[in-house]
Amino acid sequence: MRRRKTTCPLTLWRTQDPARISPAEVLRLAKLVATIEILHERRWKAARTGDAAAAAAVAIDHLHGRASRTRLTDVILGNLVVRAFGGDATAGVIIAHALETLGRLDPSDPAPTQLARRWRAAPAFHAAMHGSGSSGARVD
Repeated sequence: MRRRKTTCPLTLWRTQDPARISPAEVLRLAKLVATIEILHERRWKAARTGDAAAAAAVAIDHLHGRASRTRLTDVILGNLVVRAFGGDATAGVIIAHALETLGRLDPSDPAPTQLARRWRAAPAFHAAMHGSGSSGARVD
């Protein structure tokens, strides 16, 4: 019997097609993000508890001028996965931008650019799949 490869939930934004991310994975990610504190980031509590503007601001500030991916990037963008599955269209756009940046840094790897396209389409996908834009998993 083959086991499904387990992915760290924090990396879902850069490893999984959003159409293949399950509500259970989003819930697992939300629970993990809820336990993480970011030192010296006063907006983080609001960002991880559902404030879309704070989540976007934290992510944009973190990504600005950054040329590499870090665990902190995974935490911040992982939070945006939760927000995107909760109906925040901006979250998917920011994830797509981050992936496009990764794609430009390593043009030999087409995966980030392909995932970016899928994340740009994700808000419409979630609205169509779930009516209200919610994943069905309570993540607040």
